Amino acid sequence: MNRLFASMTVLILGVAAAGAAFAQAYPTKPVRLLVPFPPGGPTDTFSRATAAELTKSLGQQVIVENRPGAGTTIGADLVAKAAPDGHTLFFTDLSTHTITASLYTKLPYHPLRDFAPVAAVNSSPLILVAHPSVGAKSVREVIAIAKRHPGITIANSGIGTVTHMTAEKFAMRAGIQATAVNYKGGATPVIALLGGEVALVMATVPASIQHVQKGKLVALGVAAERRSPYLPDIPAIAESLKGVEGAVIAGVLAPAGTPRAVVERLNAEFARASSAPKVKEIYAVNAAEALNLTPAELQAALERDVKTWAEVVHATGVKL
Repeated sequence: MNRLFASMTVLILGVAAAGAAFAQAYPTKPVRLLVPFPPGGPTDTFSRATAAELTKSLGQQVIVENRPGAGTTIGADLVAKAAPDGHTLFFTDLSTHTITASLYTKLPYHPLRDFAPVAAVNSSPLILVAHPSVGAKSVREVIAIAKRHPGITIANSGIGTVTHMTAEKFAMRAGIQATAVNYKGGATPVIALLGGEVALVMATVPASIQHVQKGKLVALGVAAERRSPYLPDIPAIAESLKGVEGAVIAGVLAPAGTPRAVVERLNAEFARASSAPKVKEIYAVNAAEALNLTPAELQAALERDVKTWAEVVHATGVKL
């Protein structure tokens, strides 16, 4: 028994030492950040700002690759099947990633088991915006209008995304009959709104705020329990209607099996990158608040969100 215990101890220490050595040598080649959205959206913007900082600190080029489509599942599948060595990472909207667990019945990967949580980067709230012709200037007014005109259109940046499901949650909580209009990418539905093709959009901040500031669109409320410190003049939807929260939560996942030492180093590197002046400036422009979670804390948050969004998908009856 003593010999067995000694052998196991040597083995464990050897594995730990090998992991530490690997982490010190990492990265040995360029690092790929796969983003499951088209260029120009908030997640893509955050990834590029972060990649520039990581390139400096890691000593290897950090390259952003856009792999949009199928509600982020195309990019996720590529990462899940990549070598677990820290050189292929998934920079995604964690909200949408946790939604896919219940929205897609036959995913080629498991959203929790097939990924190693690395870092939560920031959280940027969604905004419910309206075309001026709707005639609403508040959440209460648009709900009243929607009840008089069943089928009011609410556009989003893609089926299964957090913008889509937050819009569905808004309609459910408000007790209105709304028609979801699904586009591809964060900017496309806002362009449609500007053209009067739809009445409302559950939009991301970077896609919509400039048009709100110019008076071309009307911001009805931030999808959060409280006002954003970056957008203090826009009411929180919760001030009029409880239970409608939605945000783009930028975060990083690695393939399952990535060495713990590499994950921990990456967690520290992403935290360091988020504190860089240029990155903080981009966060502020996009009303994004920095997040700093350990891999274990992020895993717990992902598990909670999978359950929460499953309840919303079930309650709204959304199907692909």
